[in-house]
Amino acid sequence: MGYFVIIVFSTFLGSPPEFLPVAFRRNTDCQNYLTSKVIKEYKYMKVINDKNSIYLTNYDNSKFIICEKLEYPVLKTIIKSNAN
Repeated sequence: MGYFVIIVFSTFLGSPPEFLPVAFRRNTDCQNYLTSKVIKEYKYMKVINDKNSIYLTNYDNSKFIICEKLEYPVLKTIIKSNAN
């Protein structure tokens, strides 16, 4: 299980990735939001559409905004009985 989230990466040293506060069940929904809404919030970004994905980058390729699936583990709980 998991959700697609939007992550902003920068190539500047010491800059941690930033997660935007939205999540999507499908990658196509995430990419549509990225290319229609997020691109308006970040100046000087362009849409890159390669064979595997769609993402945003600035013109000097020092910042990237991608959709990525975050998986979370499904924990199975074991219930032990104390009955003897």
